[in-house]
Amino acid sequence: MKKIAQLIILVMALGLLAACGSPAPTTSAPLANTPAPANTVAPANTVAPAETSTPEDASGNPLVGEWEGVDADLGTITIEFKSDFRYEVSAEGGPTFELTYELVDADTYLLIDPSGDTEPSTVDFVRSGDTLTLTEGGRTLELTLHD
Repeated sequence: MKKIAQLIILVMALGLLAACGSPAPTTSAPLANTPAPANTVAPANTVAPAETSTPEDASGNPLVGEWEGVDADLGTITIEFKSDFRYEVSAEGGPTFELTYELVDADTYLLIDPSGDTEPSTVDFVRSGDTLTLTEGGRTLELTLHD
């Protein structure tokens, strides 16, 4: 029970629980299909670009993926950002909490508690390759993309 209480405190400290009152995330309409030009040939001596090790999902959302980090009190923490703007967080041996999130800009998101018990929380983030750093209220958590 103590670990569950610690997880809840950590979740709240990071702003992971927030209220429902904010508007739903907006999405843009997909691009229309455009046929490729006929009879095209790639130039000679070209090299295909290398794939990156951490592609974002098709929407360009840099948060999407399953991330892991270590908290000194709780041990391993797993956070999964899903492309449908759902967010799951759990600590080793503890329960999983499901929330929703909304991208505000290129380095900020709102975390929303679907129950409406708390206000939305603003979380700043920096993604650098396989590393995601979350900061809220002066507290920082560094996560690594889980394969």
